[in-house]
Amino acid sequence: MGLLYPSALVFFALVPALLIAYLVRERPLRVTVSSVLAFRALRGLKGERPWGLPQLDWLFIVEVMILSLAVLAMAQPYVVRRRKPIAVVLDNSAAMQARTASGQTRFEVVRARLAAMLSSEPADAEITVYLTAPQPHQMAEPFDAAAQARSAIGRAAATDAPDQRDAVGRLLTELASGRRFSEVIFASSHPVNGSVPRNVRTIIVADPVPNFAIGSFRLRREGFGAAALRGRLKLANFSPHAQTLKVVLTGDGKPLAKAESLVESRGVVSVEFPQLAPAAVYRAELQPTDDFPLDNVAYATAGAIKAVEVLFVSPVRADADSLTTLAGVKLRVQSPENFSPADAEKADLTIFEYTVPKELPSGNALMVMPPGGDPVFNFAVRPAESIQIASWQRPDPLTDEVNFRLLELRRGEFFDLHPWMESIVSGNGGGLLLAGVRQGHRYVATGFNPFPYLGKQNLPMSVLTLNMLSYLAGLGADSVGYRTGEPWLVPAGVEKIILPSSSSVAVKPGTLFTAGTQQGIYQLVDAAGERRPRAAMLGDLAESDLDLSVPITIQAPAEETGPATFTANIPLTAYLIAAMLILAAAEGVIAYRRKRRALEVHP
Repeated sequence: MGLLYPSALVFFALVPALLIAYLVRERPLRVTVSSVLAFRALRGLKGERPWGLPQLDWLFIVEVMILSLAVLAMAQPYVVRRRKPIAVVLDNSAAMQARTASGQTRFEVVRARLAAMLSSEPADAEITVYLTAPQPHQMAEPFDAAAQARSAIGRAAATDAPDQRDAVGRLLTELASGRRFSEVIFASSHPVNGSVPRNVRTIIVADPVPNFAIGSFRLRREGFGAAALRGRLKLANFSPHAQTLKVVLTGDGKPLAKAESLVESRGVVSVEFPQLAPAAVYRAELQPTDDFPLDNVAYATAGAIKAVEVLFVSPVRADADSLTTLAGVKLRVQSPENFSPADAEKADLTIFEYTVPKELPSGNALMVMPPGGDPVFNFAVRPAESIQIASWQRPDPLTDEVNFRLLELRRGEFFDLHPWMESIVSGNGGGLLLAGVRQGHRYVATGFNPFPYLGKQNLPMSVLTLNMLSYLAGLGADSVGYRTGEPWLVPAGVEKIILPSSSSVAVKPGTLFTAGTQQGIYQLVDAAGERRPRAAMLGDLAESDLDLSVPITIQAPAEETGPATFTANIPLTAYLIAAMLILAAAEGVIAYRRKRRALEVHP
C-alpha cells in the first residue's frame, strides 16, 4: 500500500482543533422545571462555562472519523496488485480463409485454439487484441477479463485483404521486447523465423493447401474512342501437378468469352481476350474450384467504355469542332471566361487552348500553347517563329509511332525547365511537349497547336494528337483496378460509397478511403445519385501461394533481462469518499435526534 500525496497527511493537525472546538461550545443541560418561565429564568442564571472536563460522545467520534477520512482521501492511498497483461495478435488476412483438411478455415481453427488457450488464463487477465489486416491495428480497448476477450475474438472475421508481413513483424518485435506485456500470443498461418522470444507463444496453422489463383485482371483500350477492350488475366497453379485451368468471363452478368490453358506446377501464365464487348462490370471465374475460393474470382470495370467526354476550353470554336470527326467522342466546348472548375469534374479530359485554369484541374488535362507566368503551372515560355524538333523520348506512349521527321510545326513557343513536368519532345530552343503527374492526374502541355485535327491530311500530327488524347483518357495502358486493403482517394463529386456487402459509407472527396477490405464492386455515388463502379480484387499471388508459408521474423531483445514485474495501483479514494458520505449521513441522524430530545420539556 502507498500514498500518491503523503504530504497531505499534515492536515491531521486539524483533529486537535476539532477537539478544542468541541470543548468550547456550549453543552446542553437537562433541567426539570414546573413551568417554561422558570426554565428560561434558570437557563439564564445557570449558563454553562465553555471550559471543563471533556465529555466525548459518539458524535465527536464520528466527526473525527470524517475528518480523518477526508485527509486520507487527499493523500490518495492505493494498494498494489499484481496483474498479467497479455497481447494477442490474430492474423485476419485473406489467406486465413483457406479451408483445412477438417473443413474449417484456418481462421476458424486458430480462433478456436486461441479461445482454449485464453480459457486457462486468470479470469482478471488484461488482454489486448491486435488484428493484422489490412494493416496491424488494435481491435479495441484492452479487456479486463479473459471472457470478454474470448467473446470479442469469437466475433472477429477474416478480411479479403493480404497482410503486411514486415509490419506484423515490427508489431510483434515491439510487443515482445517492450515492458508493456508479460506475454504475447501470435495466432497465424505464418511460422516465426528463427528462435522465438521466451515471452511469445504461437498458434500456427500452415498446412499446405493446393491452390489455383487469378493473379491479376487487366483491361486495355486499344484505340481512342473504340468500344471494344482487350482483357488479360494472369493465372497461377500452386499445386504439385500440372493442371488445365479454365476461365469464364462475363460482362454485366452475360457470358462473353472463355479460355483455358495448361499451367505447370507452380507456374504462371497469361490468358488474352482480344475483343471484349462493352460492359460496365466484368467478372472472371476460375475452374476447377479449390479450398481457397477468394482468388478464383476477379472483377474489373471499364468506365472508359462509354464515349470519352472531352471538355474543350478555347476562344476558337473551329479547333474544338474538328474533334467531332473522331468516333466515340462526346465533346463540350466552353469559352475561357465561362469556365469553372466544376465543369472539368464531369469530363474524362479537359483541353485548354491558349489559356490555363486558375486552379489545378481535378482531372487529366492538355494545355495547348499556354501563356507563361501563371500561378498554377508556372510555365516559363519563349515565343518561337521557327521550330525544329531536336529530340524526343522513345519508347513513350506520347511519341509511339510518330514520324517526327515528317512533322511540320508552325510557329509556337518553347518551354524552359519545369519544376515537375518532364520534357518529352524538345526543339532547337527548349521543350516542346511536357508531361507530368500531379495529385494522381496526368497533365500534358504543348508549345505548338495540334488543332484543328485533320486526320489523314496531316498524318504525323494526327498520330501525335491521338497519342496525347489516348494517354490523357487512360488509353493505351492497362487498367488493373484496385487491390483489397489498398487505400484510394475519393474522386471529386462522390458523396457515398456502396460496399460489396451492400452497406454504404458516407465519404468526402479528396480523402482517403480505407474501408476497401472486401473483394468485389464498389459503387461510387455522387450528389445526383449517379453510380460509378470500381473493382477491387485480391490480386496478390504471394498471398495465394498456400503451399509455402513465408515466415515472420521477430527480433529478440538486444539484452536478456529478467521477467518484468507487472503491477497495478488500485486507488482507494473513491471508497474513502463513500465512507465519508455514510458517516456524514449518520452524524446528521444523531444530531437531529439529540436536538429533538433537547427540546422536550417534562412537567
